[in-house]
Amino acid sequence: MKIYDQLPAILAGTAIVSAIVITLPQTAMALSGEQVNDIAREVTVLIKGNQGHGSGAIVSRSGNTYYVLTAYHVVSSQDEYKIITHDKKAYQLSNIKRLPGVDLAVVEFTSDEEYQTAKLANSDMVTEGKPVFVSGWPRLTTVGNAAGGQLVRQFTDGRVSGFLPQPLHGYKMIYTNTTLAGMSGGPVLDAGGRIVGIHGLGDTEDPTRLQQEGLSEEAASSIAGLIKPGFNYAIPINTFLQGAPQAGLFLGLQVENSSAPELGAPYVASAEPDPRDTIDDINRVLNTIDRVRTLGCRFGICF
Repeated sequence: MKIYDQLPAILAGTAIVSAIVITLPQTAMALSGEQVNDIAREVTVLIKGNQGHGSGAIVSRSGNTYYVLTAYHVVSSQDEYKIITHDKKAYQLSNIKRLPGVDLAVVEFTSDEEYQTAKLANSDMVTEGKPVFVSGWPRLTTVGNAAGGQLVRQFTDGRVSGFLPQPLHGYKMIYTNTTLAGMSGGPVLDAGGRIVGIHGLGDTEDPTRLQQEGLSEEAASSIAGLIKPGFNYAIPINTFLQGAPQAGLFLGLQVENSSAPELGAPYVASAEPDPRDTIDDINRVLNTIDRVRTLGCRFGICF
């Protein structure tokens, strides 16, 4: 059954009526690839743990609490995670909530800043050949050691190439976009700038082939884990919409039940990274959390 067929039933419960916002526009706005990138930049976050990092998307807000949708495997280890927003401010991640049976989770952070929340779209209306975009923070661009250095958000274009006949941990949508390790949990957006899926699975390079090209076994294994040469996979956003109430998640969401418009001007990546998409020193950004806590304690308030 399609999600829009289920909307009347979903909205029947009082608690959910007050918590889920469904918008039904006549037609989504036609956007250029650059405009979709501008939207993606605002809603995409970096989720940093001590052992690695992934990506996510801000999908809801209640007061000063923001809710981020990501892949569960990004936050599944016993680690202390921080969230970095588009303005390069860091926040402590809290309250991880996993959705049952799929590789999705909703995490929270608290901020007095105003951050944009993403619009979602009915992913049942996404068909083969439609353009899609993936936004996330890959590890491959890290300079220096794994804990520090420069990071650059990536925004890649491609097209939906098909759907798995049977979902794998929720993954079903297949697309041709190039992705890299670290982009897991990042949003997949349609030509209207709306999230239609959460990226998190992809084919990886064969280390044996890299060894044949002259790399050592250690180097080949390390590099192969970062390169995704083949198709990539996302969990459709409708899987999240169907599973959120089962997980006790009643969020204020913007869901549009319309097909994506035709894409305006295609996206053309610039030769140099946009400064808005670059974190020159990840450790410096992460340390802002500790500075805020220290400042608060000076005034008798400890965060």
